[in-house]
Amino acid sequence: MANFIPNFSTSYGTSSENDDEAILNGAAILLFAPEAEQYDGPLIKVPCRTGDMPGWKWVQELILGHPLRILENCRITVDNFMRLCDILVQNNYVPQNPHKHVSIEESLAMTLVMLSHSTRTRVVAERFQHSTETIHRNVAEVLLGLCRFAQRIIRPRQTNDVHPKIRYSTKYYPWFKTEPSHAYGAYIYQTAALEDAIGAMDGTHIPASVPTNEQMAYTNRHGTQSQNVLAVCDHDMRFVYVYAGWEGSAHDARVFESALRMHTDFPIPPPGKYYLVDAAYKMMPGFLEPFKGGRVSRVGQGCGRGQGPKELFNTRHSQLRNVVERSFGVLKQRFAYLKGPVPYSYMQTQINVVIACCALHNFLRETQPSDDHFLQYEQEDIQVQAEAGGNPYPNIQPLAVPPHEIAAWKAMREEMANQMHASSRRRRQ
Repeated sequence: MANFIPNFSTSYGTSSENDDEAILNGAAILLFAPEAEQYDGPLIKVPCRTGDMPGWKWVQELILGHPLRILENCRITVDNFMRLCDILVQNNYVPQNPHKHVSIEESLAMTLVMLSHSTRTRVVAERFQHSTETIHRNVAEVLLGLCRFAQRIIRPRQTNDVHPKIRYSTKYYPWFKTEPSHAYGAYIYQTAALEDAIGAMDGTHIPASVPTNEQMAYTNRHGTQSQNVLAVCDHDMRFVYVYAGWEGSAHDARVFESALRMHTDFPIPPPGKYYLVDAAYKMMPGFLEPFKGGRVSRVGQGCGRGQGPKELFNTRHSQLRNVVERSFGVLKQRFAYLKGPVPYSYMQTQINVVIACCALHNFLRETQPSDDHFLQYEQEDIQVQAEAGGNPYPNIQPLAVPPHEIAAWKAMREEMANQMHASSRRRRQ
């Protein structure tokens, strides 16, 4: 046994390759020879995260400290943070047990920090002084709980009132309103109408991290991997429906067709109500799209001047419909995690992240509607880059609608545009 230790010394004049080979051979003998087991003692686990500021203490400082601290780190006020913790616990969205070492406050805080700042798991583990496994498990539980909460908070509001944004605007009222008419057998424009546009529908792309064998399907028209998310929102910038998980190469109309056929509880507009959509979707009762080929005037381009009926209709349609694009803008600005692909995550986890962020968006819209993120996108004329959309897809007809109803719906849009243009001309005279 005394002769087991190899001799690593080399004679003067030998080549460096021989020296390296001798060292490697000696190391292999030490590591893998049977005699080496006698030198190997029990493994000693060295504590890794032993900082003086554990996660629970840091969260306590956020709650009791200056209000800006929790707002900057978690994008939420102290009162709303505690209210959200109570909702998740009292409704059993995030199950609790006496043997759990991480409180709901700490679990929610680490989730909000990760979503708000696109922080990776190892960085969150260092901040909260927990193992990466603990961080991953608790964040996954909170995300799943927020998805359960989404079933309660992401839904249409039951109201028959015309939204103030339409009623008190000369640009929209009474133009974006329809009423049953026996003369046409469907819906045509009349000024004394009771129905109106109840929201807008569009799609957006969220960067995705997918296995190599699936990257082609998730590659969008910009050449990056993403998931195509379909969403409907009302005029208060609240999401009323979210459908996530489709491949980035899928057209918006294809995602919409799947939402209708896969029994996803898509909120079909009541009779007389409709969603504003772009040209990527079909024109049919319940979904009002702009005229194809009509020019849209942007801010500062003299909206309404020198425009024909179709151009004026498209301009005001775009201004009212961009509420969904502004909602996407708030969502992505508040939760930076949605701006970049989530590495090493299953697709179901990435879908849960989208649903959870939309649920948080609605919760914050109701509880802190005047924060900086909402105020920045409050103006309807703000220019927001639309990431989804695309060219019309004429081969898809999601609903089996008789041709005469589609023709009547188009006639209603034509009449709406003509009277809108006539009213605009009278005001200029």
